[in-house]
Amino acid sequence: MKKVFFILVLFASALQAQTYPTKTTTLPNGLKVIVCEKATNPMVQVEIWYRVGSKDEWDGVRGMAHMFEHMMFRGSKNFNGEGDVYIKLLEKMGGRVNAYTTFDRTVYHEEVMSQHVEKVMEMEADRMTNLLLSQKVLDTEREVVGEEFRLGENNWYQRNIYERYRHLYPKTHPYEVNVIGNLEEITSFTTKQCQDFYDKFYSPNNAFLVVVGNVKADDVFAYAKKYFGPITKQLPLNTKKKEPDLFTHAIELEEMNIDFPVQIYSYTVPSPAFGHKDYYAFNLLTELLFTNSNAILFNSLVMKTSLAYGIQAGMDASRMYNNYSNFDVIMRAGIGNAKVKKIISKEINDIITEGLEQQLIDDYISHLEAQRTFGNYSNAGIAGDLGFAEYYYNDYSKYNAMIEEYKKIKADDLKLIAQTYYNPEKLKVINIKPVTE
Repeated sequence: MKKVFFILVLFASALQAQTYPTKTTTLPNGLKVIVCEKATNPMVQVEIWYRVGSKDEWDGVRGMAHMFEHMMFRGSKNFNGEGDVYIKLLEKMGGRVNAYTTFDRTVYHEEVMSQHVEKVMEMEADRMTNLLLSQKVLDTEREVVGEEFRLGENNWYQRNIYERYRHLYPKTHPYEVNVIGNLEEITSFTTKQCQDFYDKFYSPNNAFLVVVGNVKADDVFAYAKKYFGPITKQLPLNTKKKEPDLFTHAIELEEMNIDFPVQIYSYTVPSPAFGHKDYYAFNLLTELLFTNSNAILFNSLVMKTSLAYGIQAGMDASRMYNNYSNFDVIMRAGIGNAKVKKIISKEINDIITEGLEQQLIDDYISHLEAQRTFGNYSNAGIAGDLGFAEYYYNDYSKYNAMIEEYKKIKADDLKLIAQTYYNPEKLKVINIKPVTE
């Protein structure tokens, strides 16, 4: 593993990071347009980022943000028909289309040949302001999302995640309900609730557009002015909510049962939000401990001793609010698993008392730089970096901020993070065991 990693770092260091002209304009209605001119192939990535996610829902509409991810493909005033109209139209162009919803945001993205960019922008503008929200569309998409929920519950691990999540967050926390929502609410949504949600969050000043690929910025700006410019709908700025203190909140859940022959120790730790002084250092330590393929605990428990099958990480690195990160150590069920806890405790305590070698941090940062270099060959990779920077920093030019912040972190900083967040008194371990007859 070390040899492969070393070769990767050497190869990346031999490449110059790709940089392409990036320009921006903001329309009078508040829509910011970011264009990266990358004429290395005939394709273009178009993404529209809405500042709405499940954090913006309320009781009665839990799951609505994710529902809209589906409904936005069903057609609009000027692009209508049966089924997933937008998907069909884009696939006829030879394009690829998808979307995703998180706690914080909803992003719609398409990759098309450059000659189709104007049409894609016309379509995006039309569904921003003229989405069809009929009872027929609602009934269909409620069933689709409900089936997605039920499929998750038919998977033993996903079902456990759903059930576990209900016990983690205090009431009124923006992340108190999982992104997919509650099935009983999803199946009861009304067209009025959908229209209210749409009117509340889908507007030019609550979104921004990222376009990367074989385009000229002036052309994209002209398309934006033509199609998005006439949209006058405006929303109040989506200000950050107050949240209960996760760092003093006590999770009462101690044990769970699953109908699968494995045992899981789920390590659950409060994680500082983006903008917190510890955000980057916490993420870096967590990656070194749990989530990277060369992570300390993965090597100790999986590679060296085979005491665990693997470690499944559940950490949202782009969190706007403090949240819980979960790290599931999945093992063969048995009474000897106490030794796994001892190894984890020892590894964490060693960091708390002795820290980490700076070389380990430097090697990981070199790995991230390599990933960034390779990612710069992808329109989607660049669009994602620009979008993240614009969403969280309100400044697309800070797309390298994560790596730059990581470079400032020293071994003693991670030692302090371990003492603060991975202190045994604060680290919650939920014991998940198979059902016994």
